[in-house]
Amino acid sequence: MEKELTGPGLQGLVESLQTVFDVVNLMELEDGQAADQPEDGLRVQYEVQGGRIGCSLCRTIRAGGKTYQLHLSAPLAGNGLPEDRMSERERRLFREDLNHDFLSGVYNRHYLDTIFREKVDTWAAQGGQGALALVSLDGYAGLEADHGQPTVNQVLCYVANQWKKHYDQSDKKLVCRLDDAVFAVACSDYTGPQLEAEMRAIYDGMPTACITSVGMMSRVPFTLSIGCAGLEELENPCWDGLYQLSQKRLAAARTAGGDQVFHTEG
Repeated sequence: MEKELTGPGLQGLVESLQTVFDVVNLMELEDGQAADQPEDGLRVQYEVQGGRIGCSLCRTIRAGGKTYQLHLSAPLAGNGLPEDRMSERERRLFREDLNHDFLSGVYNRHYLDTIFREKVDTWAAQGGQGALALVSLDGYAGLEADHGQPTVNQVLCYVANQWKKHYDQSDKKLVCRLDDAVFAVACSDYTGPQLEAEMRAIYDGMPTACITSVGMMSRVPFTLSIGCAGLEELENPCWDGLYQLSQKRLAAARTAGGDQVFHTEG
């Protein structure tokens, strides 16, 4: 693990990065947020912006006894997209790569925030149903400390595949990985209680451990916290309201000790 930076050291790092990246944002994390972040973890995402491929990096670091998230972004050099020279198959494969999580293979936040949220807002405007569940791997930081990141990555892939078996229709049911340890299950034609009941039944029958193959094979037990919400519960049904309510219920499940599905508080 790298030596913790001092305050001046952090400022020097930010200033040096500003000469390389177009965007350099530093945000201090609160204690509750910091507990869910792997120290010195690095996440990379590629996005299309203005016909060019941009690279976005997010790193969690410690400096002066505090935890920060450092966000960096810049276009890749010489990467104008010659889409007029791409075959239809090449264009489709490229878009699929942008919309999927590299580690687990399920959809990523980019797909959820751009394409699927528009579908949810359309359902809401037409008076249709839609529901969202946020799923968190309990004790992510502790699992990483005890078993190491490669082993935890196998657990995350295992969890993703468990849900993908039941929710894998890009226009109606899907699983997305949002960050290190949080997934989303989004469905049309479901109310909040319907999704809660179905996910509770699936979770009750889900294996409680993953057999990993990093080094010596080991059995890693895990539990999940899940928060569900439906459009029908909102005064003004929309994606943002649905996501915020799901976040609130995920937080309630975590506060209650994890290993459970929450639809209503209490």
